[in-house]
Amino acid sequence: MLKREAVTHIQHVERNIQDTLAALQWLESPSESSLPNLILSGTLFGLEESVAEYLLQAAHRIDQMDKEKTLTPPDLQSLTEQVVATSIEIYDQKGNLLRSSSAPASKRKPLPRELVEKKRSVVIDLFGKPFKGDQWFSVVLSRKITPGFIALRFNGEQMKRLFRQFAIQRAISDLTPRQDILFISVLDADLYTLAHSDSAFLGRREEDLFLKNSLQSDQSLSRLYRSAKGEEVFEVAKSFSLKNQPMGLIRIGYSPKEIHPVLSQIKKNVFLSILFFLILGISAIALIWANQNRHLRKVKEMEDRVQLAERLSSLGHLAAGVAHEIRNPLNAIGMGLQRLKREFLPQEDSKKDEYLSFTEVILKEIRRVNEIIEQFLKLSRPFQLNLRVSSLQDLLKNLITLFQEEAATQGITLQTEWKDDLSPMRMDSERLTQAFINIMKNGMQAMEKGGILRIETHPFKDRVDVVISDSGSGIPLDQMEKIFNYYYTTKEKGVGLGLSIAHRIIEAHGGQLKVESRVGVGTKVTITLPTEEC
Repeated sequence: MLKREAVTHIQHVERNIQDTLAALQWLESPSESSLPNLILSGTLFGLEESVAEYLLQAAHRIDQMDKEKTLTPPDLQSLTEQVVATSIEIYDQKGNLLRSSSAPASKRKPLPRELVEKKRSVVIDLFGKPFKGDQWFSVVLSRKITPGFIALRFNGEQMKRLFRQFAIQRAISDLTPRQDILFISVLDADLYTLAHSDSAFLGRREEDLFLKNSLQSDQSLSRLYRSAKGEEVFEVAKSFSLKNQPMGLIRIGYSPKEIHPVLSQIKKNVFLSILFFLILGISAIALIWANQNRHLRKVKEMEDRVQLAERLSSLGHLAAGVAHEIRNPLNAIGMGLQRLKREFLPQEDSKKDEYLSFTEVILKEIRRVNEIIEQFLKLSRPFQLNLRVSSLQDLLKNLITLFQEEAATQGITLQTEWKDDLSPMRMDSERLTQAFINIMKNGMQAMEKGGILRIETHPFKDRVDVVISDSGSGIPLDQMEKIFNYYYTTKEKGVGLGLSIAHRIIEAHGGQLKVESRVGVGTKVTITLPTEEC
């Protein structure tokens, strides 16, 4: 409620400020006569007199301070920042410069002769000139306490700032503060106070993160805090602009005493709500506790499975080491058997065929064992892809050529469907060939009585899908979740590594491998490979 009311007041103040600044711009550039006389007479009436009176009071205050304690140049420099002046100069009764807030300038404007000759006590050179950087303004008066003169010098920007400050102060003066409104304040874009319902705050620079955030926001922001006097304040701040140019910030501070009874009622409602939700929460906790026990049992089962997987992994590494050690004597056995087959062939024809058949069976089994060992070793050690820009279409054509003879022997028809404009892509041709071979072998082994093995490609914007489908016996639904497990196989002489290795290679390329199957219909394997970065 207070925020809505504050926003209404801020909008009123903002309109007054915009009208005042528009009139002030006319005053700063008097050649433009488009501003209505009504605005001039109503908004700027008496503004020059207010500025002159303020500067004369500042000069008299400096005169009093110099009597109490002789002001040094650093003291005068500090006062120039408070008065928003370029320099403050103190002269003797003959017009000689005694002290100044700035270094002596070679072209310093001399004191007016009528002032030195005591024909006038005050000379005000503030009006009738545009507020530009090359224009200088001054207020010079005779000192009342000590013989001499005090001069305040201003440039165009400083005069513009003073007029703007008094104009904005006047813009908020018609908003009569109520008892619950503690203050109304206007700050410029640098957070200097241009206008305030308490004149003691004029010219003060605010260092506050809330005000900085409000200055950068298009919405009104609010906060509740305690002032330095310990008074509770509800403040609303909103930035304002003129002709789409950010100008500053408008602040209104309220005393929230009137809303305390409302807050007390809200607290009671909150307490009752908390009590209700507390009872509801206790009931929910009881249900959660019951469910948690079930989850803990599942977590325990998962931990057991993880431990089992770790043991299996250790056994896998051990098996890989054993396989590596077995391969060397296995090769020696193979070479010895080949020498026996070549050099110790029986002379009798009746035993020669049986001898050759027997040795061929042994060599075939040795080769199968060696292939199993090779697969163990490839699976147990990590590999890195050798990515090069290659043609996926050429790779698939080579696979068709490789399997053409074997497929014809088994009564399998190879069918292809792809476009000839497949873009080259970064891939490891050897690893990818190995993956496709494993998938195609699985498909051909599933068609014992012949069938169709079909390879298709479907290019997309950022990927290409390679679909390998067969018309084999299919995979039962209860086995689909296990097909990627290591060493899982349904073949009598299989080791269950072909599809697992293929899956690993495809994922290393940043792709995906998806298997769909229906018993008695066949299996479709979809390999998705990215075409931008593999």
